[in-house]
Amino acid sequence: MKKIGWFSCGVTSAVACKLAVDKYGAENVKLYYIVIDSAHWDNERFIRDCEKWIGTKVIRVQSEKFTDQFDVIKKLRYINGPAGARCTSELKKKVRYLVEDMINFDGQIFGFEFEKKEINRAIRFSQQHA
Repeated sequence: MKKIGWFSCGVTSAVACKLAVDKYGAENVKLYYIVIDSAHWDNERFIRDCEKWIGTKVIRVQSEKFTDQFDVIKKLRYINGPAGARCTSELKKKVRYLVEDMINFDGQIFGFEFEKKEINRAIRFSQQHA
């Protein structure tokens, strides 16, 4: 039983990953953080603190084509449109899909806040990835 936990340097994903490791065991949950060069400078410290708290390492992965949203905009000359922000698909979704393709897993862990906007986001995510 292998799970993928998506760690985003937010409290909701940190708690979700901690609960998953506590429930399934560190040997059954692989935690991933998608590195984006323009992310907050304190993210690395937060990850290290959470690794100690959760009891397992967070694996860092990054796009091979782009470093951050500014790099996506510069190279693709596109910001946002009906299909959404191109930087989200290039920097996060495509990287997540690559990880999913490399690992044999039976579930994923994401952190969503309990507020209307996030509940609707979780529902949409579930419908799009059923």
